[in-house]
Amino acid sequence: MLRFGIIATICCVILGWPWQARGTNQVLPQCGDFNACPVASAGQTITQTAPPATGSAGGASTGPARVCRQRIGTGSDTQVITCTFQGGWWIDKLQCYVKALDPQPPKSDPRWQNNSDGAVYMCVALGADATYLTRFFWALNQPPEIPAVDPSVLAQQAVAALQLRPIRMGMVPEDKPGYVGLVGMPVWMWVDTPDPHTYGPATNTASDGSVTVTINAKVAKTLWEMGDGKSVVCTTAGTTYQDSDGKQMSPDCGYSYSKQGTYTIRATTTWDIAWTANTGQSGTIPLTLTATRTVVIGEVQVIVH
Repeated sequence: MLRFGIIATICCVILGWPWQARGTNQVLPQCGDFNACPVASAGQTITQTAPPATGSAGGASTGPARVCRQRIGTGSDTQVITCTFQGGWWIDKLQCYVKALDPQPPKSDPRWQNNSDGAVYMCVALGADATYLTRFFWALNQPPEIPAVDPSVLAQQAVAALQLRPIRMGMVPEDKPGYVGLVGMPVWMWVDTPDPHTYGPATNTASDGSVTVTINAKVAKTLWEMGDGKSVVCTTAGTTYQDSDGKQMSPDCGYSYSKQGTYTIRATTTWDIAWTANTGQSGTIPLTLTATRTVVIGEVQVIVH
């Protein structure tokens, strides 16, 4: 137990600035989420402003793989290290892993240095014996060493991971053998057992490096195409029919046919999907999903004797 306490104390040492490597065997700090690494004095900031990112569209590198180097001691010796750690990217000039804070601090935070655009980044310097130092800096543009990430692509990935599906169509008359509706009688439509995957609301996140995108998705409306050339737009999930409703019309999502026949009905949900990124960007993603079923409509026959 005593040995553990001594080791834990050593691992939590906060070094002075600037940080210098000690030895050649680098040990990464075990601080879990990169944003959760212990912080030195919050009032100490780095005022470097990075130039705009350069390169091909989308920030993809077209040259050889990048090699990241860490200075050893006070001389010119360096050692090759991994270029990424816990979502942060190594920046040679700063000799630390850099990642945009997520979430960004309020604009009243002194780390913004009275700026209202750009972003606040954290800079984690790593040394031997699991020692490290966390500092912050504001930059108008993302440091060029960090690959440019298209947040709209991350948003698409977050949507795909939700596995959104068409609704389960609830209707009276039912789509079963022997079930027949009647001309002029009410047809009820609703979303059967709605859940986050079929009707929302649903939320998800996707991250790449220092960029994190959050999406919020829900169905805005359902277009019921009734198979006879007419349609009904319902902005709610509809009301489930009960036997006690008798011949009443649905209060929010109903229809009635004027001719007998077998109709194929299409229920198309239009999703309202909005995304926001910790870079300040935002947008929407259009999505429609369609389910189908059939209904048989008969006509009351009047027999005259």
